[in-house]
Amino acid sequence: MGSGPQKYLLSDEESRRVFETEIVRDELEYLQGSGHVNDGLQPLAVILVGQTGAGKTRTAPALKEALSNINRTPAHFIADTYKTYHPEYANIIKEKPELASPATGPDARKWLEMACQYAIQHRIDCLVESACRHPDDFCSLAQAFHDGGYRVNVAVLAVPEALSLLGILIRYYKNLPEAQSRNLPLRLTPKKVHDDTYTGLLTAAAFVDESDAVDEVIVVRRNNLVAYHNGREGNGGERTWKRPTGTEHALDIERVRPLTEDELATAHADLLTLEDHKDDKGVAASVMDIKDYLSALQAKGSSMTSFPQLTPLDAAAFVAEGTSEMHASRGPGKLSIEEEIAREEPEA
Repeated sequence: MGSGPQKYLLSDEESRRVFETEIVRDELEYLQGSGHVNDGLQPLAVILVGQTGAGKTRTAPALKEALSNINRTPAHFIADTYKTYHPEYANIIKEKPELASPATGPDARKWLEMACQYAIQHRIDCLVESACRHPDDFCSLAQAFHDGGYRVNVAVLAVPEALSLLGILIRYYKNLPEAQSRNLPLRLTPKKVHDDTYTGLLTAAAFVDESDAVDEVIVVRRNNLVAYHNGREGNGGERTWKRPTGTEHALDIERVRPLTEDELATAHADLLTLEDHKDDKGVAASVMDIKDYLSALQAKGSSMTSFPQLTPLDAAAFVAEGTSEMHASRGPGKLSIEEEIAREEPEA
């Protein structure tokens, strides 16, 4: 047995036992009847990805409601919430809280995979939230849903680094629901975890463009404004993207877009809130870093001449069967993602 977090890693047998006797009973068994085993409908997996602090907890309800409105009852999977099923979780939280995540995270990731496989077996619709700290997990899950006969829709949260770092602090100090997923204790996510997820999201976006696993994708900002949308067309055989692939490119662009007036006002209000906690360890330095990030973001973004038009997220259209036209017309001086890509590609 290893030391540190490694010593808490469960054997495959014990991990399977916890899943089958506790997680299935508490989280999954009631959904068996909602699967599409006999009704002929293609099951749907909606995967919401964004770095820690990006705002998944705020976007997920709109997607879940849209699924419910078309008579789909999705399983809602968040890897972090499975950590509490670890047999040592309560003791770790009490005695070594700093080890809670690294000690139980590996088994929570296994249980998320098992939960998704359970859903696939029963053809249950799914809403999955992923921070992409381990982007290979996202890639494997998306491929597993595709191979299991699912329609796979992915929503990528494109949030500037400054806003997600700010979001982590605000959700902690304002005790927001997203700081306590289900019955997890209040947590302040370490910056390294944030940075890992911020980088990992690029890998996930590239996978969307390059693999055959995803049927529809949107890139959406923290305030549920869509910057990019693409979907596949064709029935049977090879299904091709309607437009040139540009998920990763759209993510890059949105991360350097200057904040809208509303976004900037919210950021400034949040920074003022943190002034009350500036004496807490590390807060003053973090706030200074965030202010520097925001200044650089506004300066760099202002030097760019065009950005894709933003349109409100239509969650109902996104989860509906088939591909819907969500890509709005451009305003004056705006380039589409396709045109941005073409402009950057040298002529043959």
